[in-house]
Amino acid sequence: MKKLLILTTLILGANAIEAQPINVTIEPASRHQTIEYFGAADAWSGNFVGKYWSEVVRQKIADLLFSQEYDENGNPKGAGLSAWRVNLGGGSLEAPNADIVPYHRRAESYLTIDGKGYDWGKCAGHEYWMGEAVKRGSNHFILFSNTPLVQYTLNGKGYSDDGMRANIREECYDDFARYLVDVTAHYMDKGWNIPFISPINEPQHKWDTPKQEGTMWRNSEVKRMMEALDKELSRDSRFDKVRIQLGETSRIKHLYRPNEKYAKIWGEMEAPHCVVRNFFDSASPHYVGHLRHLDREIYAHDYHELETNKLLREVRRAASEECSKYGVEFHASEWCLLPKTNGVQGFTDDWYSHNRADMQAGLLMARLIHSDMVDLATKSWSYWKGMELRGDHALISLHAKDGDIHSGGNAEANKLLYALGNYSFFIRPGYSRVELSGADDLDTVAATAYLAPDGKRLVVVYVNCSFEQRDICVTLPLKVRKQIASAAMYVTSERQDLTRREVANALGYRLDARAITTVVYDLK
Repeated sequence: MKKLLILTTLILGANAIEAQPINVTIEPASRHQTIEYFGAADAWSGNFVGKYWSEVVRQKIADLLFSQEYDENGNPKGAGLSAWRVNLGGGSLEAPNADIVPYHRRAESYLTIDGKGYDWGKCAGHEYWMGEAVKRGSNHFILFSNTPLVQYTLNGKGYSDDGMRANIREECYDDFARYLVDVTAHYMDKGWNIPFISPINEPQHKWDTPKQEGTMWRNSEVKRMMEALDKELSRDSRFDKVRIQLGETSRIKHLYRPNEKYAKIWGEMEAPHCVVRNFFDSASPHYVGHLRHLDREIYAHDYHELETNKLLREVRRAASEECSKYGVEFHASEWCLLPKTNGVQGFTDDWYSHNRADMQAGLLMARLIHSDMVDLATKSWSYWKGMELRGDHALISLHAKDGDIHSGGNAEANKLLYALGNYSFFIRPGYSRVELSGADDLDTVAATAYLAPDGKRLVVVYVNCSFEQRDICVTLPLKVRKQIASAAMYVTSERQDLTRREVANALGYRLDARAITTVVYDLK
């Protein structure tokens, strides 16, 4: 009997501990960074789908990506992306010696094959998504390039022979810059807003195999490309507001950490590591902080260093310290779950998904976004593939008829799309992240809060990675509490996709286990 009493007491005690609410305090008057956008990219399959698939399917995809509307049940129709990254391909699709495999990673360019002029009828699929985004209220496009045009490369291909230098001929830097700006002008003529051009992608990789377009860039070559593009943008006042994105490093560590392997391959001065110091230290030979169209901002990809939550945060905090040292602001410009990602904290031991875009991947993405927001004060966050054949780690899975991307097919949203939507649909450009304390544990519950520019909406995003429901008790300043007109929550979990729920008590509610929950307060 005594043993039973002890056991009962232990069980009750454990339940009592689990039942303790998480006390969250939000201070809307304490502002952090201003959010510019949440986005994704049209690579790789976007151009093909935009050209060859049925209008019904394309409209479905466009709604899932860009719609800011609600359905008849009050649930968001899609992720409401506020930016779209457009692949300015290198022309490997049309090159006479095209050999990139898989096929859908080959990309068009507007340059004619002979290199003598432009054919503005090409890249129609890319333009389709831009037009549909604008129709849905998203007119914010980042033009990015993975390689110079094949007409400008050393080997006539969209990837390098040896990966030891930038795959661009010495005399073609200005030509490539002019092409990027000419395409920008072409889009501007259509009424599309082009605030950013990103001419270099992951310069740390050799990109010396025919798996996708890409090229390595040494530091001096990066600087030369930045200078050429800055000069070209300065030719006309219509480009005054266009900024150059610098970095696009393959991992956050490259922002601050020396890499012996890179130094051995390319030499200490040319190795694409310690990126913030190399390009924003005025004493560096690669300094570009003086360029007219380049702000003190750095862009990096979220890949790697995410096996444990501790490592994830350590890397981002170290990068934040480096950025602060040189007065540089951060942007998380790309992430998706890589094919060989295994052993990540928070995944169950039996985890497996054909396209690796399920709820567990969604929770990992939400942890990344949370840490980027809190530990690195990122001003924007973008996913990589907006759509992809077989759904390979994309927001939307494409199922091509007979496996031929030219033959059309069907599309379906992955859980990743709705998980991103918990942020992107509700946190609009111009929102400020505000102080929130009491929930900052990536193992259990982590939360961030955001205030609309006009102060009329407060958005709180909770990431509950635990296997238990958790009660939340919210403390707000009295003035703000009196302003609350309504509150609703939107839940993404294994069985829910941004599903709306009414909130009876705006200051106390329950989070589902293994779920991302966005609570929206409309204020008077």
